[in-house]
Amino acid sequence: MAAILLILTFWFCISNVLGGTENNNVCPTFEDYYTIKNNSNCWYDLGADYVAPEIIHLLGYPVKIYKVVTKDGYILTVYRIPNDGSSNPHAKKHPVYLQHGLVATSNNFLALQRDSLAFVLWEAGYDVWLGNYRGTFPSEQHVNLTTNDPEFWSTSMDDVALIDLPAIFHTILSHSEPDSQIIYIGHSLGTTFALMYGSEFPEEAKEIIKMFVLLCPAYTLNNMISPYKVFAPYGNWVIDTVRELRLERIVSEAKELGRLMVPCMESPPLMRLCMQFYNLFYGPKADFGPEIIPVYFRQLPGGTSIQILNHAADLVLGNFRKYNYLPHINIQKYGTPIAPLFDVSKIEVPTYIVYSTQDWATPEKDANHLYRNLNEKARYGIRKIDLPYFNHIDFVMGRHARQLVYDPLIRVINQAVKP
Repeated sequence: MAAILLILTFWFCISNVLGGTENNNVCPTFEDYYTIKNNSNCWYDLGADYVAPEIIHLLGYPVKIYKVVTKDGYILTVYRIPNDGSSNPHAKKHPVYLQHGLVATSNNFLALQRDSLAFVLWEAGYDVWLGNYRGTFPSEQHVNLTTNDPEFWSTSMDDVALIDLPAIFHTILSHSEPDSQIIYIGHSLGTTFALMYGSEFPEEAKEIIKMFVLLCPAYTLNNMISPYKVFAPYGNWVIDTVRELRLERIVSEAKELGRLMVPCMESPPLMRLCMQFYNLFYGPKADFGPEIIPVYFRQLPGGTSIQILNHAADLVLGNFRKYNYLPHINIQKYGTPIAPLFDVSKIEVPTYIVYSTQDWATPEKDANHLYRNLNEKARYGIRKIDLPYFNHIDFVMGRHARQLVYDPLIRVINQAVKP
């Protein structure tokens, strides 16, 4: 891997010296994309060509790659930006784990180059770990199965929260100082996994997790504003249809999903149209500029099982529970005809929430509902971003994400880790 990274670095340097404006791949306006090749307003963004760990390396940061094998055989790829904590002695015993959301990967936390959350945390002295849950394109391996096997995709959010996360946490702690505690930062569905894990294993979580930071928390989402919520009740029908037509891999694997996104980059009008459709989910008032769109479509969709999509739809129906199978399967798995609820009041880990009033996917009412349902011991704080242009995806790709979210968050975390 090191040899590959060195070759990439050499190519990157040479091509940018010799290529000039021919390397432009992003522009500040949709109109500029018509003349991108020789347009001095446009520039080169390596995030539109690369994904982690190449982005980390090409920006001059250290990077390590870990393969984490879960107890049910999935092989997860986890990236680390190692830091000895010398610039922040309080951070040394608190590695930070970043968990992405639905149909995404850890690349979300690298999308803004040096202003990305992963690098802002590293500069603050933290040892940064980036996870990719099962089924995303960095984590498409299994000890026995391949992505061509339907069994590979028979997985829900329970498996991510209750199997993937403990395996990753064990890896992090085995490479950290004794008695270290992890700071967990999740975005969107990444917050759901934290809440499920903390509810199911409250004593373990209290022991190994220093703090949960939930950006755009996805708990129960009864108040979702996005018009896409109309599809939530039809999840089981969709799964049955997909499996009957043997299309599970086609609608789950990142490579197959990515083919559907190709037309979005064929012309500026199509770029604009695609983002308008996406923003019906995120929120139409965005800080997300045209210059990030090639980065966005290089990194997304990251792939996920349709069962995880259906489990996420259950949140929109107001259910925060384990995956709800047919009643006879629920009885076999859980002993009850309906899947049991996760009880977030069991969580005692300090939990800090940040949400936006312009977020149509995980709206303000649901963020406040979650905070009220937390155990008093867990309520570390809740912060509202109340600006006219800052939606769900802007937390990881917005032009002002660093100023609005990351820099204030660093101050909160630094305060939390002080002895």
